[in-house]
Amino acid sequence: MTSSCLGCSCESPALTAPGERVVLATQVDHTAAALRTVARRNGLSLRPLAPGLLAMDTDRAQDFFVLAGEALSSVEAAEVRCAVLPSRDLPDVALLSQALRAPTLATAGARVVHGDLLPLFADEGACFHAVYQPIVSLPGRDQVGVEALLRATAPDGRAVTPDELFPAAHAAGWTHLVDRVGRTTALRDAGGWLPADQMLFINFIPTSIYRPEVCLRTTETAAQEAGIDLGQVVFEVTEGHHVRDVDHLEQVFGYYRSHGCKVALDDLGSGYSSLNMLVRLLPDIVKLDKDLVQALPHPTSRAVVTAIVDITHSYGGRVLAECVETEEQAEVATDLGVDLGQGWLFGRPRRPSEAAGGVRPARTKAARARVPAPRAVDDGAVPAPDPSRPDPAVAVAVPPGLDEVSPGPTGMSELLVRAVDTGVNAVVVADLQAPDHPMLYVNPAFEQMTGYSAAEVVGRNCRMLQGEGTDPATVRELSLAIGRGEEHRCVIRNYRKDGTPWWNELHLSPVRDRAGALTHYLGYQHDVTTRIETEEALARQATCDSLTGLANRNHLFAGLQAALDDAVRTDRAVAVLFVDLDAFKAVNDTHGHAAGDSVLVQVAQRLRAGLRSQDLICRNGGDEFVAVLADLDPLDAVRVAERAAADITAALRRPFVVGARAITLGGSVGVSVHPDHGTGADQLLALADADMYEAKKGRREAPVR
Repeated sequence: MTSSCLGCSCESPALTAPGERVVLATQVDHTAAALRTVARRNGLSLRPLAPGLLAMDTDRAQDFFVLAGEALSSVEAAEVRCAVLPSRDLPDVALLSQALRAPTLATAGARVVHGDLLPLFADEGACFHAVYQPIVSLPGRDQVGVEALLRATAPDGRAVTPDELFPAAHAAGWTHLVDRVGRTTALRDAGGWLPADQMLFINFIPTSIYRPEVCLRTTETAAQEAGIDLGQVVFEVTEGHHVRDVDHLEQVFGYYRSHGCKVALDDLGSGYSSLNMLVRLLPDIVKLDKDLVQALPHPTSRAVVTAIVDITHSYGGRVLAECVETEEQAEVATDLGVDLGQGWLFGRPRRPSEAAGGVRPARTKAARARVPAPRAVDDGAVPAPDPSRPDPAVAVAVPPGLDEVSPGPTGMSELLVRAVDTGVNAVVVADLQAPDHPMLYVNPAFEQMTGYSAAEVVGRNCRMLQGEGTDPATVRELSLAIGRGEEHRCVIRNYRKDGTPWWNELHLSPVRDRAGALTHYLGYQHDVTTRIETEEALARQATCDSLTGLANRNHLFAGLQAALDDAVRTDRAVAVLFVDLDAFKAVNDTHGHAAGDSVLVQVAQRLRAGLRSQDLICRNGGDEFVAVLADLDPLDAVRVAERAAADITAALRRPFVVGARAITLGGSVGVSVHPDHGTGADQLLALADADMYEAKKGRREAPVR
């Protein structure tokens, strides 16, 4: 070994150095949260030193590295930088932070060389646009979709070619940003003209997706704002991108599919997209490598295409031949069973404004709002954007004034974090400056209360805790308060990770910067499920019959009056049905009160089954029941009520099974209708009661059997 090779990695493997202090650097907020969760669950303490910089004093560094590697995706782990210091003496924090997050020499040089591209990112909406190439069915050649391709124009009007943009982005470490811009631009520019029955193919780079449920929020928002249904979208691995972590790609594919999207594997047959990858991922659409297509009808190419078509069709997928340039290629591909075609033979990539009759939609206010404006500095200059930073949906946010707080072990920031971390109530910090107001921080009490880890929620909106039982009116009031920048308190029904509901007493407090601008919200959450359930139980006791679960007499009068008030206001009708069992007293006398209770419960069940879900059904007392049928057509209300009475009478004639006995009773039903028979609640009840006795007249009560 020569002296020039001393310490070179070609001579000996690089090892993780031993030490007492571990320092980690990440620019991705949910990755930092995941690292802290791993540390906490393994009895370690990972504290913040500065934005994006974490430190831990431990003699178990190697164990932590293994555990963290298992918890993070491969893309997340590749982004984190770490240093193991030989002692607990901490060097200058600012210098250490810069060193750990500094680019390589090659990357730094590329950022200088390609600095002329920075203005593109200052106004994405003006500098980036999409062109769309038709995708047709074979053999019919009807257009069934388009593939979006990203294009750029510099502020001076110069076209920036893909051969210039993408290699520069890769060299300068801007791939994550360009990938996100490509996805959102494809959706933005397709809004307003793409037919609802056509697919939109969008390229993506798997290594630009740290964690799909966080990183792809901007894509989902762009689709919603463009009016593109996610079921139209087909995401395909970017042409020529080497997949090093198939597990991660499978996770990304799974996330897209769970949201209704389709996924495509590009360049199948070009090496990295092997048949093994096809069988592993089972993509919805397989795109044949252009060399395979353009080699048709060569026998070897035919054999490979035939194998791919057979495998893909076996699980229900479709095959697309791209770069089709001749009729011969199209005809051979069709004969081999290829389903879709793309290439200059069918149409070149065009902007919507260049298509026949097409008009490129103007940028909407919402679309303009998605593009962050450059922030002015004190001297009036506009700082150059930093495309090397991760997408805003995942980047570590620096709250105003944080850089003025001492980051050392005795600094106030660490004290506050420790205090919040040990609190018994859940605490959430949401970023009001980022799109969709994502959560930036949750404390351990939140994790315990909801079942979600910090890594699973950071970067997502708090609405992820809502579900089908969440009151929309409460959500609207909450949103209005946030929109006004006000403090707000409410009790809202949320759902834990395992799907169980819980009642959240939420207190929101706005946080403003020194200029008074709203920047964040602090949310304090308290689980009041026991209290709410107790209150609901007491309310049920006051308004519900404990035996049958129906409304009781108290609720009957209030519910009937409310229905009548609505009927007067909306010019609708209300019917009252008064139900009384025949010979019920004999059931108690002959079989005992337990048998009588069983019969009453079965009567309640039959009434529920025979009436509408919105009808109010009450137990009036003893063996009397009342049903209120609201919101009826005045011209048809009497007929509907009499038909319901006949159905109930027939249902009550069926035997009631009590133990081994079948007891036959029957019942009588009286009817009154507002406004035909009366207008007041007491009057309608009295009329229905009288009509019930008229129905009972002449009917000899049969002995109980």
